[in-house]
Amino acid sequence: MTKTDDVLFELKMAFVAFLNSFFPFEYENKTYRLVNNYVASPWIRCDVCRNYPTKDVSVIRGCNGQELHVGNKCIDQITNRRVSEWFKKFKTKRDNVTKNRKFIDDVTSILTANKNNELPVEIPENDVEKLQKALDRMCNGFNLTRKQEGLAECYINMSGAKSRKCRGFMSRQLYAPE
Repeated sequence: MTKTDDVLFELKMAFVAFLNSFFPFEYENKTYRLVNNYVASPWIRCDVCRNYPTKDVSVIRGCNGQELHVGNKCIDQITNRRVSEWFKKFKTKRDNVTKNRKFIDDVTSILTANKNNELPVEIPENDVEKLQKALDRMCNGFNLTRKQEGLAECYINMSGAKSRKCRGFMSRQLYAPE
């Protein structure tokens, strides 16, 4: 398994933990639990307000097994919590991790190879720290800054002559205005 696979698995486990930690709530004198959230394709009609189209759907299940497919506005009102915001942030993180898969896996490989002295050149300690910070940022579901992306690309593309260009790139970036 790659580092990205590990991160995506951790995100999936956080999703499951969120669903399991969500306390039962009352709707129309019945007890329901939050059991899932997904993006509907094709769009559906909200079972609470009957609004159509509903794209982001939360599934709630009653104690009798009845399931309702509920839109963001309704799930937030029914639960009196910002459920839709949590799911939106979760999906953004998951999408960013997936989009940055190559960077995450390549930077992980570079840092591991550097630690084991398996690279053709030695990466300066401050660049190792910057790469680790960039990796942590991506693993937390955020995109890289331009500087972080440039540094990562330099070391990903690193080979003999290119490594000298990488150092030159970073020295220019250190003095560039923010």
